[in-house]
Amino acid sequence: MSYLVLARKWRPQSFEDIAGQGHITRTLQNAIRTKRIAHAYLFTGVRGVGKTTAARIVAKALNCEKGPTPTPCNECSHCQEITNGSSIDVLEIDGASNRGIDEIRQIIEHVRYQPAKCRFKIYIIDEVHQVTKDAFNALLKTLEEPPPSVKFILATTEPHRLPETILSRCQRFDFRRIALREIVQRLDDIAKKEGLKITPGALVLLAREADGSMRDAQSLLEQVLACAAPGNETSGAPAVDESLLQDLLGLAQRQLLYDLSAGVFRGDAKRCVEIIAEAAAQGRDLGRLSRDLVEHFRNFMVARLSAEKAAATASLLDLPDQEIADLVAQAQELSLETLLDYFDFMASGDEEVARSANPRFALETALIRLATLPKTLPVSELLERLEKLEGRFSGTARPAATRPKETAAPVQPAAAPSAKFEAGISGDPSTQAPAMAGGHALGIPPENRGPVLSKRSESKGVESGASGLPGGLHNDGAWQGFVAFVGREKKFLASHLLPCTVLELAPGQLKIGVTERHHMNYLLDADNFSALKSLAKQFFSPDMSLTLTPLAVDAEAKTGDIARGAPASQGEERSEMVKEALRIFGGSVRSERKESV
Repeated sequence: MSYLVLARKWRPQSFEDIAGQGHITRTLQNAIRTKRIAHAYLFTGVRGVGKTTAARIVAKALNCEKGPTPTPCNECSHCQEITNGSSIDVLEIDGASNRGIDEIRQIIEHVRYQPAKCRFKIYIIDEVHQVTKDAFNALLKTLEEPPPSVKFILATTEPHRLPETILSRCQRFDFRRIALREIVQRLDDIAKKEGLKITPGALVLLAREADGSMRDAQSLLEQVLACAAPGNETSGAPAVDESLLQDLLGLAQRQLLYDLSAGVFRGDAKRCVEIIAEAAAQGRDLGRLSRDLVEHFRNFMVARLSAEKAAATASLLDLPDQEIADLVAQAQELSLETLLDYFDFMASGDEEVARSANPRFALETALIRLATLPKTLPVSELLERLEKLEGRFSGTARPAATRPKETAAPVQPAAAPSAKFEAGISGDPSTQAPAMAGGHALGIPPENRGPVLSKRSESKGVESGASGLPGGLHNDGAWQGFVAFVGREKKFLASHLLPCTVLELAPGQLKIGVTERHHMNYLLDADNFSALKSLAKQFFSPDMSLTLTPLAVDAEAKTGDIARGAPASQGEERSEMVKEALRIFGGSVRSERKESV
């Protein structure tokens, strides 16, 4: 008997034997059990995940002498012929070599005849995406309405290349990549049946190299079988271990990845370069090592994200439990932001390695960059440090951000403030107005009240100069309280009030001086002015009126009231970039200097 490779010798013969595709096998079994069998199926997925195997099992399940049955017997003549590939009613067609319209016409001609022996005539077309467009068009009608005794099973690794008209006529099943643990389990069973002694670590290495393909894993295992000394569990032959696989397949050691990542985390760039030199001397594939490092740093991020939930980590990382534990242990001292930086830089370095004529130099450069990369601090930690610094200085000085910026030139009042106002806590108590005591008349909250106004100031009113500048009702405490109140309601609106100055604060009257033009434009906006006026009525009194007054930067500029909607102060138009910078940073222009070129 001729030798059969492992992929053919141990091909699954029932739905239960197919690894990693339970969502598909369960659906197909239920469809056969309930006799809801479609006329055309499309099996898609990467190489070696069981598409053709599942198609053959479907053919056996439909044509078994005990069927149709979800569990074919594999003993009757029909099942054995399908297994051996000698059934005249189950035709496996290679789409790459039978891609023309003439071959498809032959299929169309033959589907009219009844099966010779079996219950159904089944066409399995592998790599169907290779079929030409004209051939697909010729197949459309037959694929949509085949005879009752004909079933089509199409298999492809590139479903996006199929016409939509073909996809709409088929029942599609997407085969997944097989999990590493399932590949390891199947390889272990095959190794025991073949009498091969192999360590669990070597099986994991084989499964990882297969990249989700069972056929690739079995091919690698067969290569190991050809190299290893014959033996079994009772013989004295040494077991195949990881070192033998690394020499046989030219793979980089997994420990090499952990040594490199440890050097990066310690900031030891010299050690990283030494490890790359050792790998190059051993003939390792540095391009593959670079790709493995990208995956390695990705695994660190995932392990750091779900370090507290072992089950969640195992589901996200297709790795052995011991390797997951090593990842968690090595990454626990680093922040997620730092690991993200490592991954970004390593991914960029891998692209350079792939393009470089000297992959070793590019890989060394990438690792040196990683080892010298500053550790990234979480934003929460930075904010906590800023809060501590703010608390340290809060007892000695008021933060500059809460003070009104005095960018305008000093304004001289028309009369001395002492002649117009006096504090309510001084002087004759009988002359004080109870309604004004404590700031109740202005509606000022207790925590934001400034000096108490006297009755004498209320009776005499406000005497200001012709320029409309304040005489003495400048209540700094009430103004700062109002700005804080606006900040709680509309933070961005308050940022435009911070540089402003209160010019007049009297019962029913609030006059605000605005120095910068961009602040004035923002406050004069219809929505913003309405919101500011509403907040002023809430904070002070319902009958409070609001007036905005521009203040010139220099002392010679004239100041005057402007009504709501009036244009801002006249001056040279600034560029949009300057306006946006002033808006974002809340700054002001103190002086301008123009230079001629």
